[in-house]
Amino acid sequence: MKNLNTFILTISTLFIFGCSSNKKTANFEEDFKQDYKLEKIVYDIKDNKSRRLLEKEVEQTKFKEGQSLDKVTFIKERKRITSLIRKNINPDFSEDKVRFEIDTTLANNKFSVLAIVEN
Repeated sequence: MKNLNTFILTISTLFIFGCSSNKKTANFEEDFKQDYKLEKIVYDIKDNKSRRLLEKEVEQTKFKEGQSLDKVTFIKERKRITSLIRKNINPDFSEDKVRFEIDTTLANNKFSVLAIVEN
């Protein structure tokens, strides 16, 4: 079983440095894409306006129950959240205020996501 801290660090690195073509990253992505399925997503949003907006638009999320763990899904969801907040609340909202914490310790190769949106 992969070490959770290593997994979180690796995912964080992928988001920070964007797409990487090195062989280690490619193997990592393939291993997790095939083995883990999304069980749940939880949003942690302190700002009431942003929380209400995202609750209203929850059906548009890029995360779907049972989907494989895939870096592209996180990138798309981050862009979706950023775009919604920029259009409706704060045109200067920065994409780096959206981050994800992934928990792969669930049974049967499932994972959960905590999406954190900072003010």
